[in-house]
Amino acid sequence: MSNLLASFNAGVSGLRSAQASLNTTSHNIANAHTPGYTRQQTVVTDSFYQNTLGAHNNMLQVGMGTVIVDTRQIRNTFLDARYRLEFGRQGFYEENQKASLEVEDMLGELEGEQFKVGLTGLWEAFEELSKDPGDIVKKDEMIAAAELFIQRAQVLRGQLNTYQTSLNSEVMRQVDAINDLVSQVDELNKVIRRYEAGGETANDYRDKRNQCLDELSHYINFETNEEKDGVITIYSEGAFLLDSHRQNFLAVEYDTTESKQHQTSRLLKPVWESGGDYFQESTLKYSNKFKTDVGSLRGILVARGCYAANYTDTPVKPEREDFATQQDYEKAMSTFETELEKYNSFTGASVIMTTQSQMDILMHEVVTRVNNMLCPNTDYTLPADVTLPDGTVLAAGTTVQVLDEDKAMLGDDADNTMGTELFSRRGVDRYTEIQVGTDADGNPITKKMYNEEVESDIYSLYTSSQLVINPDLLKDSSKLPVMFNPNTGAGKGYANDNIRAIADIQTEKIGTLDPNSLADYDAFDFYDQIVIELGVQGDVWGGIIENQEATVTSVDGERHNVMSVSTEEELSDLIKFQRCYDASSRYITTVAEMLEYLIERLG
Repeated sequence: MSNLLASFNAGVSGLRSAQASLNTTSHNIANAHTPGYTRQQTVVTDSFYQNTLGAHNNMLQVGMGTVIVDTRQIRNTFLDARYRLEFGRQGFYEENQKASLEVEDMLGELEGEQFKVGLTGLWEAFEELSKDPGDIVKKDEMIAAAELFIQRAQVLRGQLNTYQTSLNSEVMRQVDAINDLVSQVDELNKVIRRYEAGGETANDYRDKRNQCLDELSHYINFETNEEKDGVITIYSEGAFLLDSHRQNFLAVEYDTTESKQHQTSRLLKPVWESGGDYFQESTLKYSNKFKTDVGSLRGILVARGCYAANYTDTPVKPEREDFATQQDYEKAMSTFETELEKYNSFTGASVIMTTQSQMDILMHEVVTRVNNMLCPNTDYTLPADVTLPDGTVLAAGTTVQVLDEDKAMLGDDADNTMGTELFSRRGVDRYTEIQVGTDADGNPITKKMYNEEVESDIYSLYTSSQLVINPDLLKDSSKLPVMFNPNTGAGKGYANDNIRAIADIQTEKIGTLDPNSLADYDAFDFYDQIVIELGVQGDVWGGIIENQEATVTSVDGERHNVMSVSTEEELSDLIKFQRCYDASSRYITTVAEMLEYLIERLG
């Protein structure tokens, strides 16, 4: 009779298991179309066995019923990790493509016509001037064309700089979104721990938590680990965003990466609120191998760059013929290799910084070549110490650049002014007059020393932001050098051929788009190639995005094959568990009847 009483437990446990399975199946069917829902399954196992001896003393094991072990989620953590990685990589390239399209639109300006009109107008004005250099109207028109050329370049640079700075708001938005999602995970951790500590399941809260993690993966790359109490920790960029005890928040501060001119950055970057940069990679280089191309936040920082670049941020490969000795050439190459590594790590990795630098190279080459034609320089070795106006002393024997008074053209003003450049640096004269000695009569001998461009001083550079038309020419265009210098022996009068030669600068090769390239371009092709390269890069990123979308869709499909609810399968299980329930009920009824029979007979 004791065995029959014990058999009730097996029947009751069967009822409980079947009922729990029915409840889980019903819950699955009810949430079949709920976004983010993960199919659940009741795990049932045998409770324990009772050992007895059989007819021939063989050992028998009699099951004593079932026990509900868990109501688990049917989910593949490896597919989750893969999905989040690929989804984050998609976000990275989407941000880069978005930036390239924005920049392409700025450069396009109706297919590039606006900027190219300014460039074309400059050369056409020189060609017209070469026909009659003494015509004051043609001089004024040429100066106006040069001014328009500068203005259009500066408008374009201003748009690039403004767009670059405007991405600060997106950086802040994404940092806030990351903090918010991690906070939601933290709150869900607390709820899950509280429920599961009491023996209940918190699978619906786990679904919400997984949805937060999926969304978070679009912004950043991270790893998760589930503790024994059900709490998820989030590890990202070498530190915990969320550990089992607290959340570490992100904040923003201005980027401290310095340009060559040591200008203060106006661009924000993510940092840990407790201190230190969030991203471990200090450069803008990205790599699929090292997973530094994951997350839209990283994508924004790479596309945007860390400061406004100019032509000095693109190194120029030295040519052997420019150096007197092999040793000097090798030294220059060593410096170039160092600068190239920096370029590839910063300027070359950012679509905005690359474009800023390329446009500045174009402007710098055009204006300096025009200026050097109008006001050529030559090397000069100082015969004695020279004290500059700022107090700097140049020792005797120092070689400096001075105006080449034998080759420079003259203005047709009353003083036949020499050395008047067309394009000036804002607030910086082209030359400083220095005294280098005295003649036989004791009169001072002076030279016009060229004020060199210094990479560390933005104000000394012929860069787009500093360019203006020479104020002296705006006041009196007759100072423009258009006449032969008698010292050249080329004759007297206007130097038509020299002015025409300036117009021919448009056909000269001004350099490569970047130091990793070998192709040289003239001014027009250089600009066209900037636009073309942007389009090509955008198409490359577009192809990567398409591949990523396909990969993300494929992986997500695999995830859903595992975690999604199949109503047909669940209905089949519903029938199965209903029959299990009925079988357990009949089993209990049969045992009850047997007990009743025995009790009546014994009574």
